[in-house]
Amino acid sequence: MHVLAGLLLIFIYEVGAAVILPTPSEIPVFGYNYIPLGWIFLFAVLGKTVGSYIVFLGGAKAKETARFARFLADHEWAKRAYDWSERFVRRYGMIAVFALMSIPGFPDTASIYLFAIVGRRPIAFALAAGLGTAVRMVIVLFAFHGIRQLAGS
Repeated sequence: MHVLAGLLLIFIYEVGAAVILPTPSEIPVFGYNYIPLGWIFLFAVLGKTVGSYIVFLGGAKAKETARFARFLADHEWAKRAYDWSERFVRRYGMIAVFALMSIPGFPDTASIYLFAIVGRRPIAFALAAGLGTAVRMVIVLFAFHGIRQLAGS
């Protein structure tokens, strides 16, 4: 039962990390002593995918509002960031989302919001964010084990 509770917490944490928590999404990988690693990855990726999809839906609605248009009109820096992000996503697509989400320690919550506002394909966007999280977790896990080997533990 404790494994199921842990998996539920991992899922909720990853949804939260996508939606609002400015915390690293690779943290759950360190629970591998208590929960089988495959399950950790599955629930973390599902949580990040669901959370990213929720953010995408919110971003799609937000960018259609007059308030958002006014914000861009009133803040040149925001307009430049929005335009740059839109060009970036158009040019590199979901590969860019996947690549950025794969970088350990990269602030993924802000990136997810930015990509959600300029993106156009919610399922592809959410999958790219979820799979990028899996790659990020693998990198962190290998780095952690490499450091432990170097330290002689």
